Amino acid sequence: MATWSAAEVARIHAEALVFDGHNDTPVERVARGEAPLQWMTRDPSFHADVPRMRAGGYDGGVFIVGNGAVADLWVTTERVLSQVEAHGDVLALALTAGDVQRAKAAGRIAVLMGIEGAGRWLRGHVEVVAVVHRLGIRLLGLTHGEGGPEPGMLQASRSPFGPCTAAERDRARREAGGLTDFGREVLAASNRSGLVTDLAHINDRAFYEVLELSSSPPIASHTAVCALCPHWRCLTDDQIRALAAAGGVLGIAFAPMFIDERAPTVRRLVEHVRHAVDLVGVDHVGIGTDFDGLGDRVPVIPDVAGLPALTAELLAAGFGEAEVKQIWGGNFLRVLRQALGA
Repeated sequence: MATWSAAEVARIHAEALVFDGHNDTPVERVARGEAPLQWMTRDPSFHADVPRMRAGGYDGGVFIVGNGAVADLWVTTERVLSQVEAHGDVLALALTAGDVQRAKAAGRIAVLMGIEGAGRWLRGHVEVVAVVHRLGIRLLGLTHGEGGPEPGMLQASRSPFGPCTAAERDRARREAGGLTDFGREVLAASNRSGLVTDLAHINDRAFYEVLELSSSPPIASHTAVCALCPHWRCLTDDQIRALAAAGGVLGIAFAPMFIDERAPTVRRLVEHVRHAVDLVGVDHVGIGTDFDGLGDRVPVIPDVAGLPALTAELLAAGFGEAEVKQIWGGNFLRVLRQALGA
């Protein structure tokens, strides 16, 4: 294993664009009744707040403003936008890849708003895709696991959750209900509008259908490697290869049940990164923490202030400086540039 001094680790972490593919802090705060959001104050009852983002070298990420029944999309979006307006010296709304880079250069935290479980908010009207884009939302997750034959669903059967076997995954790829007609309309509208498509939570058959139909690279924002932790939310090797072939990126999550239920350590998380990199190359792997989206589960890195520990572990595992910078944000930035523009 490589040896890096603490000063070298700190420098590399500071130079890297530390961009998180998935952060649930806004919806969780709204669900707990915060109005306005209090994330400018340190609060250890959450995984992330602005003071600890600063401490952890967190440069920005996809902040979820709508996810199923937890918090209302419209209310959460307004509360996030109000925070960006009130704290423009600290926060910056990101509508393009260039906005993310400019925020980093100015020492501000880039806030790129995203939705998971879009069907709840679209309510069967594809035109709402354009509305959310007008509001400044730039990522659309097609499902939060929901699915079925009911009007407005984007996939025709639900996504399972929990441990799985290889045989079950193979069967799901063939037999699950894939994208509905409305789901295909939404994907096309999302591509036209300039939204990043997120495959997190999607069922296996719909996953491959999106890769066939999407005109821009999708991401799987918060997931891990099924070969190392056989869970429905983790990607199989075939899925990782297919996502990479489409130019996409998988974000390795800090969710302990995706990393290793028995020993969810940072080192084990890095083994997921290594497996994916060995499989498809470093260009297709990122980090999607899932901070404040895990209920009572403790993330592999317990809060956002601890992110430098992952940089240290990646370097110790033999990743080079340039590779670490790609994993932390360079790869997601490429997808943002392709979908949203520079």
